[in-house]
Amino acid sequence: MNAMKNAPRYRRWAGWSALIGMGAIAVWYAFAPTLKGVYISPRHVYRVEYYDASLVQRLIHPDFKIPSFVRLYRIAPETLLGESDVVDLWINGQLYWWLNPPLNAVQVGRDIVFENIPPECIDCPPLPRSAVMP
Repeated sequence: MNAMKNAPRYRRWAGWSALIGMGAIAVWYAFAPTLKGVYISPRHVYRVEYYDASLVQRLIHPDFKIPSFVRLYRIAPETLLGESDVVDLWINGQLYWWLNPPLNAVQVGRDIVFENIPPECIDCPPLPRSAVMP
């Protein structure tokens, strides 16, 4: 008999818990970017990750067709070297590995440039043009 009195209370508690859980998932989805692609440098020292902007960032940049941002990592040891702002990568996402001195940069499209990147190898011969501009 006592269990029947508490049944509506438990249903109400379960309903509110489910609603809070769905709200948390919706907030996470709105703020989480989506990994779009990963590219490795010619000598496997650096990694570039492309991300689609989160729903909130898409609302902030409504004029962008493909709002995205890029992260540059050193592979070993795992180190984040830089993260770009949100830019429009529509017809603008070509990757260039300018790692030979004096440039020492990684360029994505015309809007993103990571500068002062250490060379992949000190005594190695320069990379051919086909490796720099895949």
